[in-house]
Amino acid sequence: MSAIVGLELGTLNTAQATTFTETASDQGWWAAEGGVNGGNSNDNTNYITGSIRITDLRNFFKFDLGNLVGVTSATLQIQRFLGSGNPTETLGFFDVSTPANVLSQKKNSPNNTIYNDLGSGKNYGTFNVTTSGDPNEILSFALNSNAIADINARSGNFFSIGGALLGDLNEEYLFSESGSQGFAKLVVDTNSTPVPEPSALGGIVVVSVGGWWLKRKRKASLRNKN
Repeated sequence: MSAIVGLELGTLNTAQATTFTETASDQGWWAAEGGVNGGNSNDNTNYITGSIRITDLRNFFKFDLGNLVGVTSATLQIQRFLGSGNPTETLGFFDVSTPANVLSQKKNSPNNTIYNDLGSGKNYGTFNVTTSGDPNEILSFALNSNAIADINARSGNFFSIGGALLGDLNEEYLFSESGSQGFAKLVVDTNSTPVPEPSALGGIVVVSVGGWWLKRKRKASLRNKN
């Protein structure tokens, strides 16, 4: 009886919110076929997106989630660098079905399949971004419930985000001249649940029950003597 009660109390837990920041393990761009400057290289971490020099580009950010679980909110942080075009452009973020290892083979750009993948599917959020501003500014994009659900589903694996400027583009782009000095970050809030050792609480219960049993035994012994 005492062992069962101790075990049940030992598995009680207390939820605690924790914030984690993950730095992108890779980032870059893929071009649509038919452009003038669609060639790329695996070590290029520039994440320009839009249309430049008659070439359509979309970017991606890849994160190794490790054992991250219980995510309740997620914010993508990206350095602004340089932009051009309308005063404000519409930037969309999307899920990525291209495998993480294939996504990093940027030397295979241009590729229409991957280019299309980076700007379609489940939407993670749509934002208005000004094309001018301090190149060193860190832009924060609060991702929606689609992204949060996919982050939780990808625990223990890579999680990738595709970025695309939306609408008809003509020499309009964001994040030009970005690179290795400006890796994206994914800031997430989680509900972590530390579980105490069963013996920590269970031992107290066992001692208490054991003491109660000994007390009753002593009383019975005294009655027998009388």
